[in-house]
Parts: sequence; C-alpha cells; structure tokens
Amino acid sequence: MSLPEFMSTKEYLSWLMENVSVDHDNTVSDTKGIVVEKFNEEFGTNHQAIEISQWRALADWAKEIGMDDKEALSVNHRYWYDPDLINLAKPNPGAIEFLERANRIGRLTINSSRPYDQLVPTIAWYRQHAPFIRPEQIVVGLPDVVVPGDIMRQAASKAWIVRLLGCRAHVEDVVYHAQFILDNTNAFIFLLSDDASLDVKYKTRLMRFGVINGKPPDMTLLAQLINP
Repeated sequence: MSLPEFMSTKEYLSWLMENVSVDHDNTVSDTKGIVVEKFNEEFGTNHQAIEISQWRALADWAKEIGMDDKEALSVNHRYWYDPDLINLAKPNPGAIEFLERANRIGRLTINSSRPYDQLVPTIAWYRQHAPFIRPEQIVVGLPDVVVPGDIMRQAASKAWIVRLLGCRAHVEDVVYHAQFILDNTNAFIFLLSDDASLDVKYKTRLMRFGVINGKPPDMTLLAQLINP
C-alpha cells in the first residue's frame, strides 16, 4: 500500500477510509446488546453487554447457573447464530453516520465472519438500517472456510477479503481478528476495544477506541475522522 506524502493526520485517516473494510457484529450492529437482553430475559440474570470480552462469555454465564459444558456451549451457539435474534440488533451509535460518510467518499465493504448461510438475513438488516449499502458490498464468512466458533478461520476469512480488495483500513472489535489482519495484510486497523494489548507493537498501524463513561466502544468518534 503506497502512502500519500505530506498529509496531515486528519487527511491521512480520511484517505484510509477511501477503501475501508468494516466488521458487522458489535462494530456496526449492537449484537451483544440484543444477545445479553434476551439471555437475561430467559435465565433471570442481570448481565451487561460490556461484560462480554470473548465469544464464549454466554457459555460461562450458563455454567454459573448450573449448566454443564455441553449445555452451556449449546446455549452460547444458539444465541450468537440465531439470525432471527441477532438481526434484531440496532446499529451502534455513530455506525450509520460512519457508513454514510465512508460510502460517499470511496469503496466501503462490510466484511463479516458470519457463516455464509447468514448472508441473506445480513443483507436484510442493511436494507432496513442502511439502505444505501448495496447487497454486493456485503461479504460474510467464506463457504467451507468459516466454522462457527473457530476464531482463526473467521479471522482468515476477513484477512483474505482485505487483501483481495486492497483495503487500506479495517474496522474491528475482536482483538484476535485485528491482530491476524495486521500480521497478514498491510491494512491499518481501527479497533473498538478496551484491550490495549496491541497498542505498542502495532502503534503505527492501529488506532483504538476504548470504553467511555462506562459505555462500550462505538463508532461515534470514528465517524468524525472522515471529512464530511
């Protein structure tokens, strides 16, 4: 990726957005929010979305209320991969503004690691919440590559799309996925996470947005990086 010379930081960041890849769940959509809401309703718990730092969180919660490993993993899988549930999620704050701005100035790709059979309901979500996003801009996990719960295959699918499309930047919320893309592409990463483990090693190719006032990271500040 050739970098432009003599650019201010704001101009450089906006330049990155001219070909950007964006994760969907917990980046554009508040998937954690709807999953936690329904889990609490079903099991009488009082968890919050901000507690979720990894995919198996719901399995851990299920074990806390007496389920064995098999039952807990089944519950975890049911919540994260039920299209009728996860597509009830609302957009995260700032997400629609970010998508509108990035879509207007260049090439925007929704790059999700959802299983391939989730493509149609994902397109339907964007038709409802961001109708300016065309179906051909939406990519989900590669068939026969992505396996639910296999974080490495999910990351590899995203990285392959980033390389294929020559994306200058990728927006992500999963630290493992972010690191995999950093290690296997030339893309800059905008990371929505309170985990600072990548900050030093990748400081020239990473900008991280953490928790503010007890609220999970969202895309509000990220949208403001793009010149309107």
